[in-house]
Amino acid sequence: MSDPDRIPSALSRRSLVSGTVLGLGAALTFATPASAAPNYSKVPKLPGEIGRSDTVTSRFGKKKYEVIDVVISGDRTRLFVPHATPPSLTRGAGFLWYYHANGSSYAALSGAFQYTADQVVDQGMVCICPNYGGSVWTSETALQAQRNATAYVQKLWKVSVSFLRSNSGGGALLCYAYGKRMVPNIRGAYHASGVYDMEDVLLRRPESVLPAYGNDPAAVKATNPIYLPQSVWAKTRLRISGSPEDQVVPYEKHSARLYRRALPVAKEVSLLSHSGAGGQYGHVVPSQTNKDMLVTFQRWMTEGPA
Repeated sequence: MSDPDRIPSALSRRSLVSGTVLGLGAALTFATPASAAPNYSKVPKLPGEIGRSDTVTSRFGKKKYEVIDVVISGDRTRLFVPHATPPSLTRGAGFLWYYHANGSSYAALSGAFQYTADQVVDQGMVCICPNYGGSVWTSETALQAQRNATAYVQKLWKVSVSFLRSNSGGGALLCYAYGKRMVPNIRGAYHASGVYDMEDVLLRRPESVLPAYGNDPAAVKATNPIYLPQSVWAKTRLRISGSPEDQVVPYEKHSARLYRRALPVAKEVSLLSHSGAGGQYGHVVPSQTNKDMLVTFQRWMTEGPA
């Protein structure tokens, strides 16, 4: 399988400095086929729905699901909804929340995240990737988009378990959302080559960070995940991956630092160190993280709540 998040070799140094390199796998888009009318027989039309594709059959489990785009308080969001898990407030449902890379969008669910999401629906879990306001890190816009998405989901489903997955720049929002328990019943999270310290990103690429925070460095600090108390990681599960060769999201300042912070109190935390080969400046989310995430989440599901 090809690397879903490889950075093109032709990427310019200027785009690296601007932060575009943190938008791994951002280019894939989704179009609703015109050949057939949307199927509402198994999954009814959702509030704010603006489109859905033909019914999809998963690659391995041959389970049917709907690819649905909705708008939640102005934030476009994509969901993979299995036919086995239509909206219900009486039956528990599992959710996998994806946090797209900086420079990417909600469409990453059909791009960088599609390989794993297609297999997760085999287990009856709903997959969701909001736009989170765009590439706006842990700004108030992103946090409000998370709050709105959570409220939207909880009005439709009884969420019995949630897992979180981020790539690259989406890691900061994952950390903040997990630490603040902004998503219900979190069982664990997979943080892939991800940002943890927003002030490190601010120091090295201010032009890609400050506009999202009203050009206020104090606002960046206020929602920087590194300042969450260590106690927020108590009874959490974290699988963290990264490359010591990464010059875009330096391993010691992000992946390894998050690992060290959570280690004394977490239920489980582990660090997967991998090569930076295939990614410009050593920044890459290798395809091995896909299988690793699926195996890890399946084990955590079996083990039950922390």
